[in-house]
Amino acid sequence: MSMTVLGALRRLDESRYRAELYRGWGTALGAGLTHGVALEQIGRLHSGRTEEARRYLVVGAQQGRPLASLVRARPRLFEPFEAAILAAGEEGGTLLTSLRLLAEHYARDFRRMLRVRLLMGYPVYAGVLASFVITQPFLSRGGWKAYVIAIAGALAAFLLLGGVVLTLFANFIGAGASYTLPRFARTLATGLHAGLPLGRAVRFAVDVSGSPVLRAHLAKRSEREIATMPLAALFEGCRAVPAACLTQMRVADATGDYLHTLGRYADSLEEDRR
Repeated sequence: MSMTVLGALRRLDESRYRAELYRGWGTALGAGLTHGVALEQIGRLHSGRTEEARRYLVVGAQQGRPLASLVRARPRLFEPFEAAILAAGEEGGTLLTSLRLLAEHYARDFRRMLRVRLLMGYPVYAGVLASFVITQPFLSRGGWKAYVIAIAGALAAFLLLGGVVLTLFANFIGAGASYTLPRFARTLATGLHAGLPLGRAVRFAVDVSGSPVLRAHLAKRSEREIATMPLAALFEGCRAVPAACLTQMRVADATGDYLHTLGRYADSLEEDRR
């Protein structure tokens, strides 16, 4: 969690650079370049964490290390879901598909973050306004000069420490059902299409959703149930999963087409929210 306001706002752009990384990597690999050259050709990314991940992958590729071992060795640089998709792609010979899925996943996540960023204007405005209001006693006690100095100090404190409040605000917004359900459905579809086992895909989708209701429902199930039960049966009775979602799960269970069935359902949820 970033302490500064700029750091908190910059954190919302992280998914944009992840999407650029995987899109460029997949395009270069598709053109016949090796991993190391492909990642070098992308160039520097304006995100500390994603750029560090890119440089780490370049060095690892030059050393001939397997991609799966690279991403598992540095959990700080790669989310568990992200690492699992990359490892499954390499081990299953479908890395190009995995890179495409990750690029789409993070591109959609960035569009969601853009909507969150718009709402972040309210706490930023409130923080700036508060800097002028809470320092008014300095005006009556020390005059305009003391008031201006107090305002400058309050603004500096807000910019340096307000990132905590902004991050909590962004997490609160993102925890709403209008964000968690499409994120859950899309992550589940992506994981299953990438070749992850059912149990792992379900756990990743629930974790990425950030929904405490989904986590509580899954905690009631045994490992065997999570790994073997059809999705619709697994999430039957969960109040975070509406009837429409259960219907799409039943269709996906019957057809095996999770990507398009659940992916289109997530698209419809996001369209309704706009």
